[in-house]
Amino acid sequence: MRPRPLSIENPENDRYVSLVPEGDIIEILSKQRTKTITLLSSVSEESARKAYAPGKWTLKEVIGHMTDSERVMSYRMLAIARNESEPLPAMDQDQYVSAANFNKLSWEKLLAGLDTVRSNTLNLISTIDDAAWNRNGTVMNKPVSLSTIAYGIAGHELHHMKVIVDKYL
Repeated sequence: MRPRPLSIENPENDRYVSLVPEGDIIEILSKQRTKTITLLSSVSEESARKAYAPGKWTLKEVIGHMTDSERVMSYRMLAIARNESEPLPAMDQDQYVSAANFNKLSWEKLLAGLDTVRSNTLNLISTIDDAAWNRNGTVMNKPVSLSTIAYGIAGHELHHMKVIVDKYL
């Protein structure tokens, strides 16, 4: 079992990590994967193209954002696990979403991408040994632990799934 981060390095990380229940992060991420894909599979293509308010992302854009964010956070975990000494860059979520054209992709393709990325994240975590799990790196010029990033992935999804259930479905 991979332990929770002992301390959270900054409030942005705590916002997501605090949403994650106690338990094994691999099991939590795996159960999330099943629950999220099952719930979202019932959404129609037409519904996925809608935003809940003017100026907000469409559901397709939210799922694209979740997928891209997990890709970035998984890369950060990989870099820290493999002893990367260089600071890792920020991610401008609005720039990523606007450049991606998620609304042109099919809902099925977006869900398949989300599922594949989670599978890859789980695979990556399985390659990380105990010493690396507690390793720190630098993201956006701030120290961050690999475990905080892993729990942040789960918390980020929990945050967005609450918004999806409350405002889109």
